Amino acid sequence: MKSSSGLSLTQRFKVHSENICALILDAGLVIRPYSNPSLSFFALLSETEKIEVIRDLQIYYQICLDVKMEGGSLRDPKHFTEKALLRQGLNADPFILEQIKSDNLVEAYTFSGTQIFRTLLFFEVCSYTLEDLYCRKWYHLYERAPEDQKNIEDTIGLFMSNPDKALEVPNKEHVIHERDSLERLSIRNKMYWMAPLKKEGKTEAILTIAKASLA
Repeated sequence: MKSSSGLSLTQRFKVHSENICALILDAGLVIRPYSNPSLSFFALLSETEKIEVIRDLQIYYQICLDVKMEGGSLRDPKHFTEKALLRQGLNADPFILEQIKSDNLVEAYTFSGTQIFRTLLFFEVCSYTLEDLYCRKWYHLYERAPEDQKNIEDTIGLFMSNPDKALEVPNKEHVIHERDSLERLSIRNKMYWMAPLKKEGKTEAILTIAKASLA
């Protein structure tokens, strides 16, 4: 593990993203920390945004490390998710955690749309770098057919009408396309659940459970 002590924000981003990639490589999966050492997308962020991104990278790295130090597998989405929630001080209904199967993709988002966690399957169906994922807006990275986008927006609206209760998602499988990546992958996605993540009894984020594969 490389240390980021005393480094610039750009250097710290490189260290933390490279450390994450090294841990995930141990799990048998190759991902890229960034495309260019100049970190062109990171450079566009404000200093406050850069600090937030570095914080999020540090948290994700620590979650991965928590799993590894217990002798667990990053390929176990349920255990990985439990460690992520513990590290971030979030709580989920035990019923929802029991719905996580070994082949599921689990993600967590803030209400502003920032992804704060994803299980390893995410990287198996993604050709973006960590810089892309942490420094660019999601609508710049992915697109759906208009009818699929409307269905997702309707589902989010349905969940937000009662955000303290888990929602079993009615949407059918659909395809998501990478808009600006190295490989321009297409991903088949079927979401099963949206559920609240709470801190001190207040819903702070959204957990999603889905199945995803390359189209």
